[in-house]
Amino acid sequence: MKKIIKIKKFWMQKKIQIYYLKIVEHENKVFGEATVGNWNIKPFTKYGKVFAMLSDDENTKDELMSVIEVLSSFDREIAYVYGVSTVPKFQKNGYAGILLQFVMETLKEMGIKKIELTVDMDNFTAKRIYEKLGFEIVDNLDNEYGDNVERYLMRYSIKIIIIFFSLTFI
Repeated sequence: MKKIIKIKKFWMQKKIQIYYLKIVEHENKVFGEATVGNWNIKPFTKYGKVFAMLSDDENTKDELMSVIEVLSSFDREIAYVYGVSTVPKFQKNGYAGILLQFVMETLKEMGIKKIELTVDMDNFTAKRIYEKLGFEIVDNLDNEYGDNVERYLMRYSIKIIIIFFSLTFI
């Protein structure tokens, strides 16, 4: 049986207070000290982007499934994916990848040229998802999320295809 989902984009919206709490509660469990947190989720939605995948099934209506937070550079050339996570009961179903594809397409439509993120060197599952979507490791970062914490910096360069053609009339 296929799961029915919906994706919400949160930025500059007032009717999302209930989701703030769900996102923060989930991320506190997953990321600990590196979480966006209760005080940062509002600026993320105001000055960045927060994408959430919610269940649309009758049994789990509007239940948080997966979330991604994104920031961008001032020149709008590079977007930085701050966090990607899926609620444990929804893990191993491909939802993070589906949501990330949606985010990547949205950022492309906004004119973003590169998307960057970091991943723990031991997080093989996330690394595999990112590589499958076209991200490449471009650097090793030391002390990124604390002392002696090493992470990969991964980048996706958005490909813009320009097709040139000429018409010849006879």
